[in-house]
Amino acid sequence: MDSREDVRRECEKLGEPVVQARLESEHFGAGKAFAWEWLLEQHHRRLREGESAVRERIERALKAAEESASAARAAAAGAQSAARWAIVAALAAAAAVIVSLVRHW
Repeated sequence: MDSREDVRRECEKLGEPVVQARLESEHFGAGKAFAWEWLLEQHHRRLREGESAVRERIERALKAAEESASAARAAAAGAQSAARWAIVAALAAAAAVIVSLVRHW
């Protein structure tokens, strides 16, 4: 009977596609359960890695959205400030026109 570690070492050397093919051809004999166990572990590892990659992409997208929103808020604040200064400038110009009219009367 093959030991679990012997089967796992053989599986590591062979890789998933070969292990799967050999399982189908009954290559592992008594170690078949250990080979299936190793194959399932590889599958679960890939799933976890895929989930991690998706999570990282989502986090990067959220960070980019937050930075974009922050830039938009800063631009809006700048536009609001510019609008205030434009109103002040218009009031100052109107005051200058009124002062000029008063002087000419």
